[in-house]
Amino acid sequence: MLEKTEPLTDQEKGLFGAFGNGAKIRPPFRILNPHRIFIGDFVSIREEAYLHAYEDLTKLYDFIDEAYKGDFDLSQYRYDSRIVIGREVQIGRNFFISCTNSVEIGRNVTISERVFIGDNNHSFSHPDVPIMQQPNKIGTPVLIGSGSWIGAGASLLPGTTLGKNTVIGTLSAVRGEFPDHAVIGPEPAKLLFVKQPPPE
Repeated sequence: MLEKTEPLTDQEKGLFGAFGNGAKIRPPFRILNPHRIFIGDFVSIREEAYLHAYEDLTKLYDFIDEAYKGDFDLSQYRYDSRIVIGREVQIGRNFFISCTNSVEIGRNVTISERVFIGDNNHSFSHPDVPIMQQPNKIGTPVLIGSGSWIGAGASLLPGTTLGKNTVIGTLSAVRGEFPDHAVIGPEPAKLLFVKQPPPE
């Protein structure tokens, strides 16, 4: 794991599956299993990036109550993940990728601040084991088409496929397959109710 408040050294860049010419990740950042992460030329990732390509979470199994350990298998905590970020991608602050299978971002994508991309989710199948101790699910791949723009605060969920030159609006929670040149946005905010003050 690379967790730093200083820029990557050339030696640390060599730990990645690929780290392109002119690419940069501004500190601070947290990179889990960089050998599973492939970054293209001239990629710019701003501060507070969390790139988590999960490989082995068997340490979580150790915390499970002995009465329930038999309900899980260590293989459920191992993953073959891969994160690919194409060339000339621009990514804003507070970016988070959670990957247990595959997340691929095409070329020339713009990603605003506070964006989450996850191909997986926590398991919550066991009623007596804390969710944080249960294995993450094997992810369903996420693919972002080249030339797309992801608005601030958006979340791209497991199985999302975006065509090229697609726009994702601010605060959208996105799941599904979308064609090229799509514009996707959340419902506008609406009044849910007005709480009346208690009578005097």
